[in-house]
Order: sequence, then C-alpha cells, then structure tokens
Amino acid sequence: MKRILKTAAVVCITAVMALPAAGGTTGQDDTLGRKWLLSLGGKLYDNLWMVLNVPPPKGRNPQYPAGAAIPAPDTWRCVACHGWDYRGRDGHLKKLLNSPKFVSLRKIRGMPKKDIIERFTTGEHAFYGRILPPPMQEALAYFLSRGQHDVTKMMEATGKARGNPLIGKDIYEGTCISCHQADGKAYIEGEEGDRPALGWVARHRPEQALHKIRNGVPGADMLSLRFLTDEQIAGILAYLQTLDPKPATDN
Repeated sequence: MKRILKTAAVVCITAVMALPAAGGTTGQDDTLGRKWLLSLGGKLYDNLWMVLNVPPPKGRNPQYPAGAAIPAPDTWRCVACHGWDYRGRDGHLKKLLNSPKFVSLRKIRGMPKKDIIERFTTGEHAFYGRILPPPMQEALAYFLSRGQHDVTKMMEATGKARGNPLIGKDIYEGTCISCHQADGKAYIEGEEGDRPALGWVARHRPEQALHKIRNGVPGADMLSLRFLTDEQIAGILAYLQTLDPKPATDN
C-alpha cells in the first residue's frame, strides 16, 4: 500500500507542477488539490523516509548536534532540526538543546520554491537532493513556503490551546472518533516517548499535535485537516486537551 501511495503522490505532484503559476489559476487548480500537496509536503517534513517507504541511513546523521539525545534514525528528519513549530531553537527545540544547528524556518515563508529547493539540496543538505525525487522536492518546498502555520495563533506559550473545545468536540466526533475512539486512545502512530493517548500528546506535545492534525501522519491512514481554519484546528487541540491523558493500559 505504501508503495502505491508513493507512486500516486509522484503522479499527482507532477500534474500540479504543470498547472499555471499563482495568479494564472484555473478551475483545475482546486480539483488537483493544492491543500493535498501542502499536506504531503508536511508529511515529508515530518518523516520523509516513511513517505518514500525506504529506511533512513544507518547510524546518526553526522550533521546533527551531538548533545541532542534522540534516536539515530530521527536525526535524518527535517523536524528534528527545525521543530514541530518550524522555529528551531526559537521554539520548543530549545528545551532539547540550544544549538545553532536548530535553525528557524519561519523566515523562508513566501520564498520562491526554487530558492528553497536549492537550500535543502546543496551544501550540508546535498544528501537530500539525491534522495528526494524532484516532485517530492517541489512538495516539501511548497509546504515550507506556503504551508507553515503560526503556533502562537493556536496555542499559548504554556502549550494551552487558544481554541473552543466545544467546536473541537464537534469536529473530533465527525472526523476522528471512528479511528481514535471517544477517549482518544486507539490507533495512535506516536513519536519516541509518546504515550498512547491523544490527551497526553495534546497536553505534553501540542506543537507536534498541531502539525499532525493539519498534515496527517506519514505511513498512516490519517486525514489531513488542513482544509479547516486555524480557529477550528485550535478547537480540536483544546478538546483533545480535555481528554484523559492516561493510556488505556494505565486505567
């Protein structure tokens, strides 16, 4: 299934690349799904190896700061250096290590895709230029240019969601409950250290939760809710923060 998804992704991105540039849009623009393309870029940012269905290189990325204690395979992921909030050491990653390697990507929002692609396919990032097919490079660059969200609009510095949990409850029950169940403790594709309860992730790793709510989870059949407004996304996070954070096995 993952190999089929990879092939479909390349075909669809190639089709999108053939569309007129922004400002010369047609009715076809929407039917080919630019929000889908943004969410694919978000998945590549999260874990390109899962999207490509290939294993990451063995061992630790030599470019990754030695003082940051994370699993070796994760050191090859974009999110490991730039964070779930895209702010590098200006955001939540500072808690892990205040390293100059953890660069904020907020300043490249709106930058032309070709310039962004050059940044992550040359120099110390040249390895990724060899791994990522051109259509995938386009998707990742499109996400970095147009798909980053501002976490401060959806959560406070403490991690508390700014949204209305009643709005989030309605959306959760309409789109999420069939997989995650009413208590949010089913079918969770977690990160290292996560506990299998959406209530726990939303409380303790809200930046991660926001990224995955908007873009979906690489290698998993999870909806991308990028079509919702920031207010609605914040509402989902607020509702998840009301759920019991204890995994089912702890009850």
